Amino acid sequence: MRSEPSIFASNTDNSDTEQNAGLSMVDILTLSPRQHHILHWIMRQQQVTLEAIAAYTEADLEDIRNDLEALVSQGFIEMRQNQGLIYYEIDFRNQQNTEALGNIASASVAIRPLSIILNPSGVVSITTGESFELCITVTNQGDRSAVISVALDRDSSSIYAWCPYPSETLALSVGQSCEVVFQIQVPPTTTPDEYGYTLIIDAPQHYPEHTPIQYKGRVIVLPALQEVVRVNDPTFVTLPRTTSDNPHPMRSGEIWQLLIGVTNRSERVDRFRVTIPDLDPKWFSIYYPEGLALAGVVEAADGLPLNPDTQGQINLILKPPLDVWAGIYAPTIRVHSANNPDLSLLDIAYFEILPTYQLDIQLVTILTRVNNQPSVYEMRFKSKGNIARELTLRASSPEQEGLLIYNLEQEEIKISPFGTVKVNIAIETTKKCKPKFWGDRYLSFIIELEDKQDALLPNDRYLGNVLVPARPWWQFVLLILGILGLIGTVIFLIWWFFFRPPDVPQVVEFTSESSTYKESENEAIRLRWRISYPELVREIRVEGLSPDEKILSQPVVYNFTKGIPPELKDYCVIDRELLCQNVPTDARKPSQYIFQMNLSSKNPKTAAIPLVKTSKILVEPLPQSQIVEFTSTKPLYTESKPVLPVVVSKPVKTGDNPSPESLSTSGSVSSNVADSRPSDSRSSDATSDTASTSSTVSSTVSSSELSLLAGALEKRVFLTALGIGGEANKFRIIRPKPDLDNEVRLNWRISNASQVRELTLVGRSPEGEVKSPPLRFVFAEGLPRSLSPYCTIANDEMTCRNVPTEAKASGNYIFELAIVPTKPPEDPKAVPVTRKTEIAKIAPYPAKILELKVNGQDALPQYSFNLNPDVPSILTLSWKIEASAAAKIDLLPAPGNIAAVGQLALPLSPKSGEVTYTLQVTNPDGQVVMRSFIVQTIAPPPAPKSETPPPIALPPDIPEIDSPLIPNSASNGSGNRRSGGMLLPSEVPPSQK
Repeated sequence: MRSEPSIFASNTDNSDTEQNAGLSMVDILTLSPRQHHILHWIMRQQQVTLEAIAAYTEADLEDIRNDLEALVSQGFIEMRQNQGLIYYEIDFRNQQNTEALGNIASASVAIRPLSIILNPSGVVSITTGESFELCITVTNQGDRSAVISVALDRDSSSIYAWCPYPSETLALSVGQSCEVVFQIQVPPTTTPDEYGYTLIIDAPQHYPEHTPIQYKGRVIVLPALQEVVRVNDPTFVTLPRTTSDNPHPMRSGEIWQLLIGVTNRSERVDRFRVTIPDLDPKWFSIYYPEGLALAGVVEAADGLPLNPDTQGQINLILKPPLDVWAGIYAPTIRVHSANNPDLSLLDIAYFEILPTYQLDIQLVTILTRVNNQPSVYEMRFKSKGNIARELTLRASSPEQEGLLIYNLEQEEIKISPFGTVKVNIAIETTKKCKPKFWGDRYLSFIIELEDKQDALLPNDRYLGNVLVPARPWWQFVLLILGILGLIGTVIFLIWWFFFRPPDVPQVVEFTSESSTYKESENEAIRLRWRISYPELVREIRVEGLSPDEKILSQPVVYNFTKGIPPELKDYCVIDRELLCQNVPTDARKPSQYIFQMNLSSKNPKTAAIPLVKTSKILVEPLPQSQIVEFTSTKPLYTESKPVLPVVVSKPVKTGDNPSPESLSTSGSVSSNVADSRPSDSRSSDATSDTASTSSTVSSTVSSSELSLLAGALEKRVFLTALGIGGEANKFRIIRPKPDLDNEVRLNWRISNASQVRELTLVGRSPEGEVKSPPLRFVFAEGLPRSLSPYCTIANDEMTCRNVPTEAKASGNYIFELAIVPTKPPEDPKAVPVTRKTEIAKIAPYPAKILELKVNGQDALPQYSFNLNPDVPSILTLSWKIEASAAAKIDLLPAPGNIAAVGQLALPLSPKSGEVTYTLQVTNPDGQVVMRSFIVQTIAPPPAPKSETPPPIALPPDIPEIDSPLIPNSASNGSGNRRSGGMLLPSEVPPSQK
């Protein structure tokens, strides 16, 4: 069993008392494979050069140099120079971590009220059936007596059942210590294993802020050593041999190499490996012999392979860290057999860490030369040894006794290995020590140290000096100061009774009750002031000015000749000072005010009292309405499907000889047939006027009309008409209700809706042209009826959704919403509150040619006519187009722009030729739709001239020709009448026969 006493401060965790100060096998295994091979090869060769390592590893020379520099910097190898050559070798004695040494040297253990010494501490190794004592020494270093309990934790301690009395209670006065011994008996039937325990030291009534203190330890139960060696079992021996009475001595930082000889006495090949279960892996390194797996390749082995009846050796290097404590350590060495995993081959190696007593002691002055306070010094003890030290401190004076009083924080101190302790010493003078008048006085004192174990100390006496400052010089001038004070008092009394100026009322405070007021609350500005010497105040004048000195609030004068005036009785009181609060004014309008006060004194000898002004006081105007949100419901709309006019025929009864009036009635046509597009340049009024002026068609044709028709045919002028029929028809157009869902609709939100008097909404193109009629919404009587289905007002905020705008035609729109406030702004140059939407687009309806007919039948690509010079030939063309209202519809080559629905009479030219007729529709977005057909005319050879013109046969009952190219009856006074006939079968195109 290992026994090592330890000293712990109450705030120190014993798990951190051991640090790695050297290199271990774990550090070697973290190296790269190439560095690992280099390190093992250097261990076998002892000394190698850079070129030899490069040849061995077959690597680049520069890479090997970098690896060696890394190994040197980590402390694995070192460089040596011999006869001009640089060699690399390993020296285990020099593999110490200097940084860890620095950390250990700088570590300190703070002294707390309880000092704990455990013996043994850390890991305890014991065999089954044996017992050991767990000793705990508790010292009360605090400033009060305490009741302290020491116990093994039942829940976290596996050895709790092994101790018959697992808890003790101590009562310690200040500076007293006591030892508690727990007798631990390991049952013989205990399974060999590692058992943990937790020791709790607690003083909840007296040191609740520093307790409980917990210490954790381990008990390694080893099997009883019974040497039962069978004939075929492997054996091993550890060299050199050690015993508990003769352990191997070691100093801190030294290493100890052991040789483990293993003999395989079985008839099978076996592999052996070594473990030390009760030592930290950083404390030791195990090296197995390296084997040759392949020719010329050396591999690191993780075990010792042995053939039957052969022996082998394993190197074990123990390297305890630098901060290991002094004591005897007995680690168990176990050899494992691969063939017999359950076989336990155990041995114990005993080694002793020799004690070192190095201790640094310093006496440091903390506070000196301070009047009426003690001088403070500090003794600093820093242990660099590995054994606990107990010291006793005494203070004395080599000079006259009774001049100094010493107050030592601790007279007995305990220093743990590698620990640090500080002791404060307060020294003050007694009344016998009188300071000098003309200089400082130094008194010497001595701090004596004594080691309880009689260990060597670097010095047992430390000398210090206490500075007693001289008497202050001001004690000599007290009398002079007293005389000067008396003279000053006499001068003051003379000034007070004969030369003191009269009292003058002064304005101590002049402010407003609030720096900001609101016009919406209709609250006037209220003032507050404090005036000293109120009995001397005769009159107070208060007036409000603007920042540019204009009068905004009329001056008010308060007369105090008879005390507080009646108008201030409710606001002012006099108590050594005149205090007035919440004094109202007439300042209510929105602006910035600066009030000034002018005081008049009752004393006529008093000079003019300066004016006093307040800081700027703001009366905020009514909050103006703001357009928080203004957008269209969506960025893109589609134009409504165009509504085509429907022609309803109504027969008119006529006789054999119809009168002109009946023909005029039967031939009346609404102008909407000729122009059914809403976007035509003519207005609705012009449309109605055109509808009232109908053309009249007669069954007879005058000579003037024949000449006009002949001239039109000669010049290829094409006349528009609704059609040519056998009987008179009356036409009427029925227009369906347009679809309102495809117009632009808007959403908006307006704050402070109560301040809105009127809203104006107008839609413009991106170029600024008004495209939508302006809308005006008046809020004189609340929310207008036109907006009530779309708007709501809540919390003085108006929210409108899906408000129609009457914008239905295709194009790009930007809507602008403007607010007319209920109260006009005071600044005439103020910008009105407006807001615009993003561009909202109404896409034109896609153009379609629904119908194109020639002589009542669908148009063919080509027509051919044999002309009869005696009978004019006329084609009837009808069409129906579905397109945007803004679309352009042309019939080429003439007459050009036409309506979306209509009919046209095409007189054929009397000459031979070929004409291509094209019906073309162009949408505003650039879409073009067209249909065309070709008309070919063949004229007969010219006939001899005759004196009598042959009659012209025209189709009967030709309706009125509504064309801007031929004057109507209303304009020229003659009826536009024609008589017609029929085309001969030989003149009809083959496709129409």
